[in-house]
Amino acid sequence: MAYGNETEEEKEERFATERATRERRAQEREIKKQRKEALNQAKNTSQRREIKKAAEEATLALNGFSSAGGNQKGGVYDISTDNYSQPERNQTNQDVSTEEAGIDTLGGSSDSDIIGDSSGGGSIHALQLVAESPYLYVRQGTIGSIIPTIGGTALEADYTENELSLPGTGTRQYWLNVTVASGAVTAVSIDTVEPGADSVTQAKLLLGSVETSSGDIIAFNSNLSGSQSFASCGSTHFFGVV
Repeated sequence: MAYGNETEEEKEERFATERATRERRAQEREIKKQRKEALNQAKNTSQRREIKKAAEEATLALNGFSSAGGNQKGGVYDISTDNYSQPERNQTNQDVSTEEAGIDTLGGSSDSDIIGDSSGGGSIHALQLVAESPYLYVRQGTIGSIIPTIGGTALEADYTENELSLPGTGTRQYWLNVTVASGAVTAVSIDTVEPGADSVTQAKLLLGSVETSSGDIIAFNSNLSGSQSFASCGSTHFFGVV
C-alpha cells in the first residue's frame, strides 16, 4: 500500500496503530495457548466452563471490555494453582476504531453474538460456522448420522472445542469429505482442500468459507443450514437438511 502523501503525524499514527494491532494479536495468541493448556488439564465440566469464561474475559480485556459490561481485566484459569493468570495487556492506542483493530465479539459464547450467519440472523443450527474473532468454530452436526472430524477428532457438543484453522490473510474454504461404502456414509472429515470428484466411494459438500486480513476475520459464510441426510445412487449423491 502506498503512503506517498502521508504526513509525519499520520505516519506516526499509522505506525502506532499497526504496533498496537500486532501486540494485541500476540496477546490473543497467548490467551489461546493458555486456554488450550488449561482445558487439557481440566477434570470436570465446571473447570472447563471457568477456563472458557476466563479466556473470553481476557480477550475482551485487551480492548477494555468485559462480557458483563464496562472495563474489567480477565485472565486464564490455571488448574495447577487454582488461580487466574493474565498476559500483559496492551496499553497503547486502545481507542482505535473497529476497522483498525478488527472484529471483536462481546460475550462471544452467547448465541446472540454469532456474526456473519449465512441466514442473515442469529438462528442456531448444526454445522454452522461461528466467528468469535480471531477464532472460527463449527457447531456439531451429522452427515448421514456420522459426526464429522477435524484432524481425526470428532466435533464436540461444545462448539468452542471445534476450532477451524484460519489463513493469515486470504480466503479459505472448508469442505466435508464424505467416505461412502455400500451407499452409506462411513466417515466424514473437514478439509481445507476441495476433495476430488464424486465417486462411488466419495462425496463432498461445502461447509463454508472465511476471509481474513492479518489474522482477523473480516467475513465468512456458513453454507449449510443443519445436519444432512444422505442418499446415494452409484457416483451420484444427494444431501438434504434433516
